[in-house]
Amino acid sequence: MPKPMNNREAARACQSAQGKNLMKLHLQRDTHRNVIHAYGPQGIVIHGENYGQGLLVGAEWLHSPWGPEHADALELSHFDEVVTRRPDIMLLGTGKHQHFPLELLRALRTAGLAVEVMDTSAACRTYNILLAEDRMVIAALLPPVA
Repeated sequence: MPKPMNNREAARACQSAQGKNLMKLHLQRDTHRNVIHAYGPQGIVIHGENYGQGLLVGAEWLHSPWGPEHADALELSHFDEVVTRRPDIMLLGTGKHQHFPLELLRALRTAGLAVEVMDTSAACRTYNILLAEDRMVIAALLPPVA
C-alpha cells in the first residue's frame, strides 16, 4: 500500500508527471494532528476529548485550560507561548461573538504575530482549513459561550 502524500508532495507528483493529466487522491488519516472535530456551547472536541474551557491549539500540541472567560480580560501575557512558537498566523476566537480588542491586537502585531480575530466558531473552521493546507497555524480559542 503506498504511503499517503501530503498536499505539497501530491502537488510535486502532479507537476513531475511530464504534462500528463494526473490527479492523485489519497484519504489521509492524520491521527497525530489536532483537527477540531466539533464545537458548540459545550466546548471544542479534538481527538474525542471535549474542552469546555479556552485553549491554545497547534497542529501537534495543545494547552488547556487557557485564557480568561471573556475577550475583554485578555492580556499580552496570555500569548507568551504563541509568540515563542512563531506561527505563520494566529487565529483568535473571542467566544460567541467577535470582540476586537484593539490595544491587544496592536501589541500582538508589535510582537511579530499575524493575527486574525473572529468568533470562536469561525476560528475553528478557519483553523481546520489552514491546518489542511499544512500552514503553521495556532488557534487561541475562548469558550464559544463567552
